[in-house]
Amino acid sequence: MLKNNKINFVIALLAAICLWAYVLGDDSAPYSGTVRNIPVNYVNSEALEKEGLVVLETPAETINISYTGQRSLKNKVTAGDFKATVDLEGLKEGENTVKVMVEKPENVEIKSVSEQKVTVVVDRLAEAEKPVSVVIINQVSDDSEPYIVQVSRQKVKITGAETLVNRVTELRAAVDASKVDNTVKSLSIELIPVDSKGEKVENIRLEYDNVSVTTVMHNKKTVNLNVPITGNHNSYVTRDITVPKTITIKGTDEMLSQISSITCSPVDVSEIFEDTVINIEPILPEGIEIATDSQNLQVIVTVAGAAVRDFTFSENDIVLEGVNENTMPTLENTTVKVKVSGNAEVIGQISESDFRLYADISGLGKGTHTVTLKCVCETKGLELEYTPGQIKVIIE
Repeated sequence: MLKNNKINFVIALLAAICLWAYVLGDDSAPYSGTVRNIPVNYVNSEALEKEGLVVLETPAETINISYTGQRSLKNKVTAGDFKATVDLEGLKEGENTVKVMVEKPENVEIKSVSEQKVTVVVDRLAEAEKPVSVVIINQVSDDSEPYIVQVSRQKVKITGAETLVNRVTELRAAVDASKVDNTVKSLSIELIPVDSKGEKVENIRLEYDNVSVTTVMHNKKTVNLNVPITGNHNSYVTRDITVPKTITIKGTDEMLSQISSITCSPVDVSEIFEDTVINIEPILPEGIEIATDSQNLQVIVTVAGAAVRDFTFSENDIVLEGVNENTMPTLENTTVKVKVSGNAEVIGQISESDFRLYADISGLGKGTHTVTLKCVCETKGLELEYTPGQIKVIIE
C-alpha cells in the first residue's frame, strides 16, 4: 500500500509539472499587465480660444492603464501603444469634468484606467502689456557693474488665462555680468514672466520671447544722498524718520568724476500716521544708473503718539444749506465713512458731535442733483478722509 502511494504521488507531481510547463509554453494563455505614465493629450485648444477661453488648470498629465491579453504580448506592450486624449471643445468657463478617451492596441482589452475623468478649469483668455525689467546676475566685482545702454523693447504683450496674466507684474531679462566687458555689445536675453514675488508664471505666451539689451561694463561710485523731507511739522504727531545717507551709482569714469552727491524727489510725510516704509526716487543725471546694491532705497517713518479712528454717519447727519423756502429737498439713503488721523490722546476724546457734514444746494431747482459733500471737525490739527465726496439731493 505504501509503495502504491509513493507511485501515485510521483505520477501526480509529474502531471502537475507537465501542466505547468504547458501553461507557460502556451502563448495563447491569458496575461494581465500594466503600463504607466501614458501622456494625456489635451486637444482642440484652438476651439476654446475662438470662444475667448483658455485652459487654466489640468490636473492629470499622465495616466496608468491595466490591460489583459495573450501571454505572447508579455514585454511587448508599451505605453507608446496607448493614446489618452481629452477633448477641450465646448467647455465652459469654470470647472469642467471631462472623460479621458483611450485608444488601445487591437489585441488587448483594458481592465482599468487610473483617471477615467479629469477636471479641467477654464478661464477667460486675456492679454496685456507688461513692462520689461532688466536685472544683473552673476555680479562678482565690487568696483564695476554692467551699465544698460538700451533695451530694444520697454513693454511686451502677453496672452494667457486671465488669472495668470493678472499675476504677472513684469517680464524679467537677466543680464549675465560675466558676459559683459568694456566693449559695448548687444545681448539677446530671454524674457521670463514673473509675479510680485519674483517667481516665474508658467503657461504665458509672449509676443516676443527675447529682447536685445545693449550693455557695457562701467565703474561704480558711492556718493552722498540728499533726501528732502516735507510735512514733518505736526505738533500732534512725532515722526522719527530714517533716511539712507549714501547711494552707489555706475557710469563712465568721466561722468562719475563730476558727481559728488545725488538728490531724491521730496518725500511728503504730512499724512503718515502709522509706521511706514517709502520708496525713494533718486534724480539721476543722464548716463548714470543706480548700482544693484543700491536698488530699492527706502525712507523708514516711525510714528509715535498717533492714532486713527473711523466714524460712520447717515443722510440724517447731513445739513443742507441754501434751501429755498418754496422747495422740499430730501437726501437719498447715504452712508458716510469718516477716517480721522492725528494725536492719539486728542482722537480718543472726540465724538460724532465734533463733526459737521453739510452740502450747499443754493440755486438748485426741481429734480435730482448731485452735490459736493463737505466734512469738517471742530478739533483742529487732525487729518480727515471721508467718502463719498458727492451725494444726491431730490428737490420737489
